[in-house]
Amino acid sequence: METPVALSLGTVVALITFVYQWHKDSKETAKQIQKLETEVEQLREQRQDIRDLKIEITELKDDMSHMKQTLTRVDTNISHLMQR
Repeated sequence: METPVALSLGTVVALITFVYQWHKDSKETAKQIQKLETEVEQLREQRQDIRDLKIEITELKDDMSHMKQTLTRVDTNISHLMQR
């Protein structure tokens, strides 16, 4: 009668060990998932920052082009005035 009880206790201990290990792995997996989600969010923010910078650079290029055109007109006007 002792043998079935010993097997039964061994089975219970094995089951408890299995559940504990599963729970431990589950917690580690949850931490890894949280870390990855945080990294993904940071990458999304960086991507948006890069898009915003591209828009600002485009606007600056447009402004510089406008300034160049204005300076060209001023130079042309000065040249005309000097020729008179």
